Amino acid sequence: MDTISRSSQNGWAVSFAGGGAILLWSGTAIANKIAVAFMDPMTAGVLRSMLAGLVAVGIVLSVRLPRPGSRKQWGLLLVSGISSFALWPMLMSLGLGHTTANHTVLIMATLPALTGLLGSALERRLPSRGWWLGIGIAMAGTVYLIFSHSRGALLTEAGGTAGDLIVLVGTLICAVGYVAGGRLAPAIGTWSTTLWGLSAALVVLIPAFVLRIGLTDWATVGAQGWGAIAYMTLFSSLAGYAAWFWALGHGGIARIGSWQFVQPVLSVLLAAALLGEAITPGLAAAAATILLGTVLAQRRAAA
Repeated sequence: MDTISRSSQNGWAVSFAGGGAILLWSGTAIANKIAVAFMDPMTAGVLRSMLAGLVAVGIVLSVRLPRPGSRKQWGLLLVSGISSFALWPMLMSLGLGHTTANHTVLIMATLPALTGLLGSALERRLPSRGWWLGIGIAMAGTVYLIFSHSRGALLTEAGGTAGDLIVLVGTLICAVGYVAGGRLAPAIGTWSTTLWGLSAALVVLIPAFVLRIGLTDWATVGAQGWGAIAYMTLFSSLAGYAAWFWALGHGGIARIGSWQFVQPVLSVLLAAALLGEAITPGLAAAAATILLGTVLAQRRAAA
C-alpha cells in the first residue's frame, strides 16, 4: 500500500509540475505583448532574458554546475545560449510589436517540427515520409496563418505579415539553439545546458540593452509593464524550466514531452480572455492544421 501511495503521490507531483510549466509558458506571449505596449519591443525581449541570465549566473557560480569541457562543447553552448536566450526572445518581442499574441503562439507551435528538421539535416538522416507529411501540413497551416489575414498590410497590429515573418525567423533560430543544446546536454546535463546558456547569452544581451536603453521612456512603463517583465523573467524563464525539467526527469520524456501540444491552445484562449484577441474561424483552422501536422511529425519521429 505504501508503495502504491508513494507512486500515486509522485504521479500527482509530476502532473502538477509538468502542467504548471505548460501553464506558465502559455502566458509568455501574452505577457510579452503587454510589455511591448509600454516599452521598445526589442528592449522588452532583451530585458527579460538579461534579468534571467543574471539570476542564472548566480546559480551556476553558487551551485558549481558542470560546465563544458572542450572547445566544441563551448561552441555548442554559445550557439545554444545566444540563439535560444538572446536572439529568439529579441525577435519574438520585436514581432509581437506588429502582430497578435495568438499568431505568435501558433507560429511557435511549429518549433518541435523545425527542431527535428534541423536535427535530421545535421545528422544527415532522412526522416520518414510520414514525418515529411506532418511537417508539410504544419508549415502549410503556418503559411495560411501568416498570409491569409494581413490583406497586404505589413505592419498592422491585427496580424501584419512582417510581424509574423519576424516570429517565424525567430522560431527557426530558436530551433538551431535547441539542436545545439540537445547535442550538449548529454555531456553536461540539461540543467547545466540551460543555466550556462542563459549566462552565455549575456555577452549579447547586455550590450544590446545598453544600446537600446534610451528608446524607452522608463518613467511611463508602470506596474503592468514591469509585472509582464517580472513574469517572463521569473516564471517563463526560471520557474517554468525548473518545473519542466523536474517533470521530465520523474515522469519520462515521451509521456511528459507530449504535453507541449496543449500550450498553443491555452495561449490562444488566454490571448482571447486577457487581450481580447478574437478567435476567428480562419485562426481556428490554422491552429488545427498546425497542431495536427506537428503531432503527426513528432509521432513519426518518435517511431
